[in-house]
Amino acid sequence: MSIAPRYDQYYDAWDTEFTAEVPLGDGMTTVRYFHAFKKGVDRVFVDHPLFLEKVWGMSKTKLYGPAWGKDYEDNQLRFAMFAKAAMVATEKLSLGGFPYGQEVVFVANDWHAALVPMYLTQAKAEGSGWLKAKTA
Repeated sequence: MSIAPRYDQYYDAWDTEFTAEVPLGDGMTTVRYFHAFKKGVDRVFVDHPLFLEKVWGMSKTKLYGPAWGKDYEDNQLRFAMFAKAAMVATEKLSLGGFPYGQEVVFVANDWHAALVPMYLTQAKAEGSGWLKAKTA
């Protein structure tokens, strides 16, 4: 499974109709999940207005900021939310009849996923699961 923010209207990704409440700053927000199965891989896209509205009509550009070298002010909020939504996707999003669960390996290969290892460590310390999850 790969998980990414939904920055575009990916033509082959379908709405799973699965939603989840995840933290966004001091509150909670609803995210929705889209799914495509390509070359034997489940590709999951986390849908939220904070992702798609940033690049509407500008696909493949301005994902992290309005100009080269400048970040959007809400990047920390967006990517903290994305990290939590990625954890929900593996634990609860049913693909092929069942979710992947908590016994997974997260490869946090970009800075927008960098909080996943910290959130997993926190969950383990709090006793809220993810004991067999690993990160790379």
